[in-house]
Amino acid sequence: MDQLGLFEDQGWLDPEERRRRVGEALAGRDVVKVLQGFDFFLRGHGHPESSRSVWGQALGDFLSWLWLWRGRAGLELEPGDVEAWYQDLATAGRHRLEGNAPRDPLAAGSLRTWLHGLRRAAEFFAWAGHPWPDEVRWPVLHKDRAAQQPPVTHAEFAALLAAADAYGEPERSLLRAILYLAGDAGLRQREMEYLRLGDYAGGRLGVRKTPYFVQRRIDLSPAAREALEAWLAARERLGVDPTVEALFTSPRRRVPLRQDAFARRFARLFEEARVGKGRRIASQRLRSRARELAWQRLGKRQLVAEFLGVEHPEGPVWTL
Repeated sequence: MDQLGLFEDQGWLDPEERRRRVGEALAGRDVVKVLQGFDFFLRGHGHPESSRSVWGQALGDFLSWLWLWRGRAGLELEPGDVEAWYQDLATAGRHRLEGNAPRDPLAAGSLRTWLHGLRRAAEFFAWAGHPWPDEVRWPVLHKDRAAQQPPVTHAEFAALLAAADAYGEPERSLLRAILYLAGDAGLRQREMEYLRLGDYAGGRLGVRKTPYFVQRRIDLSPAAREALEAWLAARERLGVDPTVEALFTSPRRRVPLRQDAFARRFARLFEEARVGKGRRIASQRLRSRARELAWQRLGKRQLVAEFLGVEHPEGPVWTL
């Protein structure tokens, strides 16, 4: 992950310095200093305060469990530690308590959030020069019915394109473009929102993790290229204000589209094509289709992970 340069303390940008800082904090079992570094890492990568706070709680709890409840030192991790910590949270509750607060098991939603925060913490430690062992196992979660949905089939994708073709221009071109970017290139809705006009050139698309920097560049399939270029031509004919850099704009209001606008369009197309119902189901099934195509086209785990912008391309669809 590339830094945005938002760190207040420039020492964290020096690999050797941050390795030293984190190493000293781990050796001294200093949870506060570890969490300070974790917060710098998350802020530098554009994560909001709400996420940083919860993920910090998760890391603090895991370190307390590791050091106080398991009697370990530093980052002495065993393959089943994360699974054991997660199971303990689910059955007994958190470990980093204030005073004599009672321990209550975490709800399913909190468990998922904390586990996601611990994955970000693993990224932080790798960035700081203290990577976790590859043997560490992560719990496999079953989220809800959206997580159990299969990828969109070729026949269903054809039905979705046919539903898009029923609209007049420029809505038709917009719908086809976002269908291909989600179901063929695997873009998330927020990534489509962040796209700028200059991000596409020569069949390659720069995908942004935040509005401020490009996380990865991917090669689009011929069909996805054709659909995106058709939308760009339609966008030009709309006469969008030249100061608007967003690649996707509303055909009527000519303002940038937000995540919710993409979600509504996907849900509407799914219902019209009789493929399914639900915004989240539509989005996840399209991205799951893109994952299947990426495995077929690229074949190697690392290449698929880079294409989708994830660490675990074989994980449940809701983690993609």
